[in-house]
Amino acid sequence: MRLLLSLPVLVVVLSMVLEGPAPAQAAPDFSGTLEGIPDKLKEFGSTLENKAKKLYDRIKESDFTTKTR
Repeated sequence: MRLLLSLPVLVVVLSMVLEGPAPAQAAPDFSGTLEGIPDKLKEFGSTLENKAKKLYDRIKESDFTTKTR
C-alpha cells in the first residue's frame, strides 16, 4: 500500500525537479537592475522636489505663519 502511494509522489517530484525553475523564479538580471537605478533616483528626486515645493507654498500661503508672529 505504501509503495503504491509513494510511486506517484516520486514521479511528480522528479518531474518538478527535471522541469527546472519557472520563469518567475529565475535569477534576476543584475546588470539590468543596476542600469535602472539612475532613472529611479531621478524620478524620486523630482517627486520629492515637487512635494517640497507644494508644502513650502502651502505653508507660505497659510494663516498660521501670520498668527504666530
